[in-house]
Amino acid sequence: MWSRMLITLVLWLSAIALLLLSLSFAPWYQIWLVEVMGGGYLWLARLTLLLLLGVLVVKPKVPQRGMLIGVLAIALGFYASATLTWYIPRLQDDRMGGIPLTVMTYNVNYQLWDAAAVTEQVRANPAELFGLVEPSAEQAAELREAVQDLYPHYYRATGGRVSLFSRYPLLETATLNLGTASHSLFATVDVDGRPLRVVVTHPVPPISRQHFLRRNQLIKVLADYGAEQEMTTIIMGDFNTTSWSRYFNDFLRRSGLRSVNLGHGLNPTWFYNETGRSLSRREQILQILKIPIDHIVVSQDISVDEVSALSAGVSDHRPLLAKLRLLQQNSAN
Repeated sequence: MWSRMLITLVLWLSAIALLLLSLSFAPWYQIWLVEVMGGGYLWLARLTLLLLLGVLVVKPKVPQRGMLIGVLAIALGFYASATLTWYIPRLQDDRMGGIPLTVMTYNVNYQLWDAAAVTEQVRANPAELFGLVEPSAEQAAELREAVQDLYPHYYRATGGRVSLFSRYPLLETATLNLGTASHSLFATVDVDGRPLRVVVTHPVPPISRQHFLRRNQLIKVLADYGAEQEMTTIIMGDFNTTSWSRYFNDFLRRSGLRSVNLGHGLNPTWFYNETGRSLSRREQILQILKIPIDHIVVSQDISVDEVSALSAGVSDHRPLLAKLRLLQQNSAN
């Protein structure tokens, strides 16, 4: 009897917890630890599915089993709606014409830096605009020297550990914090006579509540910055937040920009280990995640043709590459 009561309690507590965590838009996802736990949203969805199948197949004798199945089914529906929507093609990407532009953002972990390997990766995946995230100034300069024939125009931010490599002229460049504790790279690029605003950013990872608040502050001010731009805008980098995060979706709504992943899949970018190097216990756990935290967001007058997460190479992040077209601004309406 006691074992049956314990099984019933565990099943119901699990079902309710999974239901609450399935609501990615819920206010409790504003809490630091809950939002961090939400990084494993896809694993929570898998657990919900397994638990639902287990209850259906094993048929445990628990009170109100039908209601338990219903709770799990509703939770699974929320998990599905929060993830599958990223795979639904968008009509706006069927618009014709425009200036082709390939953009890539790549967080190359400075602790894993290998200039030759990164150079090979960059040359194998050519992009007109390339945002490099995390390497030191010396490491970025080393890469610049190796790929200067591809990218004659370059700017290294004075803070934030981010760089921009460009095949097109850079009309203006700046390093700004927008009133926050974090710096980002800002540039105006001349793309065949079309001015384009480009931002490369790297909010801090939410490893503590203080870092969580600092990350959220930068994401918020970047959203306000994006909303103020009349010029076609691209913001890219390692946001350290997932595609289903409440904060990332608030960023999209507030800025009026769109993620290139929308309609092209989630494209997980972290955590990867393709070199076969020995991992710490923490890294072994992180490797399970496979989550999308590197993002490219663009103005509505940009059409997205293709998005892919490439081989991680020596990094623990996969580069995110998007093939875009800059449309005439009046054609975006």
